[in-house]
Amino acid sequence: MNRKPNILAAFLVLALTLLLTSCDAGGDRVERFAEANPGSGTNVAIPGYEKLSFRAGKTEQSVNLKNPAENTCTFVLTLTLEDGETLWTGKALSPGEAFTRITLTKAVDAGDYPATLHYECYTIEDNKPLNGAEIQLTLEVN
Repeated sequence: MNRKPNILAAFLVLALTLLLTSCDAGGDRVERFAEANPGSGTNVAIPGYEKLSFRAGKTEQSVNLKNPAENTCTFVLTLTLEDGETLWTGKALSPGEAFTRITLTKAVDAGDYPATLHYECYTIEDNKPLNGAEIQLTLEVN
Protein backbone atom coordinates (compact mmCIF):
# COMPACT_ATOMS: atom_id res chain seq x y z
CA MET A 1 0.00 0.00 0.00
CA ASN A 2 1.18 3.49 -0.87
CA ARG A 3 -0.77 5.48 1.74
CA LYS A 4 2.24 7.55 2.87
CA PRO A 5 2.75 9.33 -0.49
CA ASN A 6 -1.02 10.04 -0.69
CA ILE A 7 -1.13 11.44 2.85
CA LEU A 8 1.98 13.54 2.18
CA ALA A 9 0.52 14.85 -1.08
CA ALA A 10 -2.76 15.74 0.64
CA PHE A 11 -0.88 17.52 3.43
CA LEU A 12 1.22 19.51 0.92
CA VAL A 13 -1.88 20.54 -1.05
CA LEU A 14 -3.60 21.66 2.18
CA ALA A 15 -0.52 23.58 3.37
CA LEU A 16 -0.14 25.31 -0.01
CA THR A 17 -3.84 26.19 -0.07
CA LEU A 18 -3.62 27.74 3.40
CA LEU A 19 -0.52 29.70 2.40
CA LEU A 20 -2.13 31.02 -0.79
CA THR A 21 -5.34 32.12 0.92
CA SER A 22 -4.07 33.67 4.14
CA CYS A 23 -5.33 37.12 5.14
CA ASP A 24 -3.49 40.10 6.64
CA ALA A 25 -4.76 43.22 8.35
CA GLY A 26 -5.33 46.01 5.88
CA GLY A 27 -6.32 43.79 2.98
CA ASP A 28 -6.92 40.32 1.65
CA ARG A 29 -3.54 38.75 0.98
CA VAL A 30 -2.78 36.02 -1.52
CA GLU A 31 0.79 34.71 -1.85
CA ARG A 32 2.07 34.60 -5.40
CA PHE A 33 5.41 33.51 -6.78
CA ALA A 34 7.46 35.04 -9.58
CA GLU A 35 10.65 33.75 -11.13
CA ALA A 36 13.55 35.97 -9.98
CA ASN A 37 15.23 35.91 -13.41
CA PRO A 38 13.98 34.21 -16.59
CA GLY A 39 15.25 30.64 -16.63
CA SER A 40 16.88 30.89 -13.18
CA GLY A 41 14.52 28.47 -11.46
CA THR A 42 14.66 30.72 -8.37
CA ASN A 43 11.33 32.06 -7.14
CA VAL A 44 10.44 35.19 -5.21
CA ALA A 45 7.37 35.15 -2.94
CA ILE A 46 5.17 38.13 -3.85
CA PRO A 47 2.39 38.99 -1.38
CA GLY A 48 -0.62 39.97 -3.46
CA TYR A 49 -3.56 41.91 -2.08
CA GLU A 50 -7.10 41.96 -3.42
CA LYS A 51 -7.87 45.13 -1.48
CA LEU A 52 -6.32 47.65 0.86
CA SER A 53 -8.52 49.55 3.34
CA PHE A 54 -7.66 53.22 3.87
CA ARG A 55 -9.16 56.07 5.90
CA ALA A 56 -10.78 58.84 3.83
CA GLY A 57 -9.24 62.31 3.95
CA LYS A 58 -6.00 61.14 5.63
CA THR A 59 -2.50 60.81 4.22
CA GLU A 60 -1.24 58.62 7.09
CA GLN A 61 -2.43 55.04 6.59
CA SER A 62 -1.99 51.73 8.44
CA VAL A 63 -0.95 48.81 6.25
CA ASN A 64 0.82 45.49 6.47
CA LEU A 65 2.94 45.30 3.33
CA LYS A 66 5.78 42.83 3.79
CA ASN A 67 8.68 41.13 2.14
CA PRO A 68 8.43 37.46 3.17
CA ALA A 69 11.38 36.24 5.25
CA GLU A 70 12.10 33.38 2.82
CA ASN A 71 12.98 35.81 0.01
CA THR A 72 16.59 36.54 -0.87
CA CYS A 73 15.93 39.96 -2.41
CA THR A 74 14.74 43.43 -1.45
CA PHE A 75 11.46 44.99 -2.59
CA VAL A 76 10.67 48.56 -3.56
CA LEU A 77 6.89 49.00 -3.53
CA THR A 78 4.88 51.66 -5.33
CA LEU A 79 1.11 52.16 -5.09
CA THR A 80 -0.56 53.82 -8.07
CA LEU A 81 -4.13 54.61 -9.02
CA GLU A 82 -5.61 53.31 -12.27
CA ASP A 83 -4.79 56.60 -14.04
CA GLY A 84 -1.08 56.16 -13.19
CA GLU A 85 -0.96 58.68 -10.33
CA THR A 86 1.53 57.54 -7.67
CA LEU A 87 0.06 57.55 -4.16
CA TRP A 88 3.12 56.12 -2.38
CA THR A 89 6.60 54.73 -2.94
CA GLY A 90 8.47 52.92 -0.19
CA LYS A 91 12.16 52.51 0.60
CA ALA A 92 13.94 49.21 -0.01
CA LEU A 93 12.32 46.51 2.12
CA SER A 94 14.55 43.62 3.23
CA PRO A 95 13.30 40.04 3.68
CA GLY A 96 11.26 39.71 6.88
CA GLU A 97 10.51 43.45 7.09
CA ALA A 98 7.16 45.18 6.62
CA PHE A 99 5.65 48.60 6.18
CA THR A 100 2.98 49.14 8.84
CA ARG A 101 2.43 52.88 8.33
CA ILE A 102 2.72 54.80 5.09
CA THR A 103 2.19 58.43 4.08
CA LEU A 104 0.30 58.96 0.83
CA THR A 105 1.16 61.82 -1.54
CA LYS A 106 -2.42 63.04 -1.10
CA ALA A 107 -5.53 62.24 0.92
CA VAL A 108 -8.13 60.17 -0.93
CA ASP A 109 -11.90 60.70 -0.75
CA ALA A 110 -14.23 57.89 0.29
CA GLY A 111 -14.93 55.31 -2.41
CA ASP A 112 -13.47 52.27 -4.12
CA TYR A 113 -10.55 52.83 -6.49
CA PRO A 114 -8.80 50.42 -8.87
CA ALA A 115 -5.08 50.52 -8.08
CA THR A 116 -1.83 48.68 -8.66
CA LEU A 117 0.86 47.67 -6.18
CA HIS A 118 4.15 47.51 -8.12
CA TYR A 119 6.97 45.28 -6.82
CA GLU A 120 10.52 46.02 -7.95
CA CYS A 121 12.89 43.29 -6.76
CA TYR A 122 16.66 43.65 -6.31
CA THR A 123 19.50 41.35 -5.27
CA ILE A 124 20.72 41.92 -1.73
CA GLU A 125 24.40 41.53 -2.65
CA ASP A 126 24.72 44.13 -5.39
CA ASN A 127 21.27 45.69 -5.85
CA LYS A 128 20.84 44.30 -9.38
CA PRO A 129 17.26 44.35 -10.67
CA LEU A 130 15.30 41.10 -10.77
CA ASN A 131 11.86 40.43 -12.19
CA GLY A 132 9.09 42.34 -10.47
CA ALA A 133 5.34 42.08 -10.32
CA GLU A 134 2.21 44.20 -10.52
CA ILE A 135 -0.73 43.33 -8.30
CA GLN A 136 -4.12 44.74 -9.29
CA LEU A 137 -6.22 45.58 -6.23
CA THR A 138 -9.00 47.77 -4.92
CA LEU A 139 -8.42 50.67 -2.56
CA GLU A 140 -11.38 50.62 -0.22
CA VAL A 141 -11.48 54.14 1.29
CA ASN A 142 -13.94 54.80 4.15
